[in-house]
Amino acid sequence: MAHIFISYSHKDTDYAHALGESLQGMGFEVWIDERLDYGSQWPQELQRQLDSCSAFILLMSPHSYASEWVQSELQRARRKLKPVFPLLLEGDEPWLSVESTQYYDVRGGVYPDAKFYADLKNVMTATPVARTLKMPKGPVRVKQAGNRSKFTIGIAIAGAGVLLISFLGCVLLLLSPLLEKLASPTAPIAQSTAKEVVSEEFTSVAATTSTTRTTPTPGMTQPPLIANTGDDQMALVPAGEFTMGRKAIDELADCQKFNSACNVAWFEDEEPTHKVSLNAFYIDRYEVTNVLYQACQEKGACDPPQAANSSTRLNYYGNPEFNNYPVIYVNWKQAKTYCEWRGSRLPTEAEWEKAARGTDGRTYPWGEKLEPTFANYHWNVGDTTAVGSYENGLSPYGIYDMAGNVWEWVSSLHQPYPYNANDGRESSADGLRVIRGGSWGYEGDNSISSSYRYGFDPNDSNMDLGFRCAKNANP
Repeated sequence: MAHIFISYSHKDTDYAHALGESLQGMGFEVWIDERLDYGSQWPQELQRQLDSCSAFILLMSPHSYASEWVQSELQRARRKLKPVFPLLLEGDEPWLSVESTQYYDVRGGVYPDAKFYADLKNVMTATPVARTLKMPKGPVRVKQAGNRSKFTIGIAIAGAGVLLISFLGCVLLLLSPLLEKLASPTAPIAQSTAKEVVSEEFTSVAATTSTTRTTPTPGMTQPPLIANTGDDQMALVPAGEFTMGRKAIDELADCQKFNSACNVAWFEDEEPTHKVSLNAFYIDRYEVTNVLYQACQEKGACDPPQAANSSTRLNYYGNPEFNNYPVIYVNWKQAKTYCEWRGSRLPTEAEWEKAARGTDGRTYPWGEKLEPTFANYHWNVGDTTAVGSYENGLSPYGIYDMAGNVWEWVSSLHQPYPYNANDGRESSADGLRVIRGGSWGYEGDNSISSSYRYGFDPNDSNMDLGFRCAKNANP
């Protein structure tokens, strides 16, 4: 369910709570952290709310700048590709960490302007309640503590203490006419201006790269293929053993090339490295596209994605212009349903990793070198690209986009290594499911390496999360 996470210092509680009530009044579901329970499960709940939110609102002030909670939450929000909405509540200028991001000036305790509410609405994965959105205007007015009900949208507070407040004196203006004026697509809030512009070198590469789906990279042997009826090709991954996982210290070293704040704990679930033997299987050469998923929906077998936009495009799913782009905003169950409808299945985590890196233990599908001509990552484009656009990024088996573009669901539960298909991780039990491959928004960690793994709520979806299918070679 779409929700918002507000990160702020407890000293800015008055404004944060008033803003939360304002959003609730507009129809957004709101859950606000009252810090009533400091039990051992609190950090997990905070993480769960942040990881599953659809938008991250950051209240910038000297108090929040000094808050370790706020700084930690901001880092995680960026790693998880959450659209960041910085509100400058107090101070002369935005923080260095967000200065290239569009921010909203709310100094003096005023509410954000109309564009804030329009942009916020555009990134939510589900429309709020069917009512006319209204925009509050003027400074926030608060009164002393009174009774407060629990909100139900992921607003988590980065600070201790509770101030029970409500607000008065809000002048509400109808937002609908303003939304009509803002109907054209706008750049995502979380995207820096520099990253919105593709370099001339990359533009040239993108313009000349062939998307013909049967042309192998020069010098590479074309892998054995099969074709699904009405679907893309699948490549054969031969039976045999490969090395799964990677040393966390090696992943950390690569991560620190982008971000000195990287933490070795992010990569410890890739250890220990170990040998895994697999039977032969087929796997899609391309991520499942909008048009292919739409065919399942039109047959009544698949539910539509949970949102029709992408990061920078208001009309993405169902728009013929993006037929050949990866479907996004589908949860694990939707991905599983599609593959089964097609006579396939989701790949296991081990199958996915072998298909991505082969048997020589390479870091990325193509080898060790990392540059924008190999994959759509690190905001090089700022959104999804057509599947099969990166001929230089093929895996050893001729598979496209195993790094970047969109994260990909696999069948496996997120459990510690060593991988064992018979230990329950391939069951239907409840729990986080693994996503692989990183995405176009990879920033600050090494998530596009072929060994990187992350556990994600199977009921959630995101604007940079898709999938591909697999099947046994000898059914």
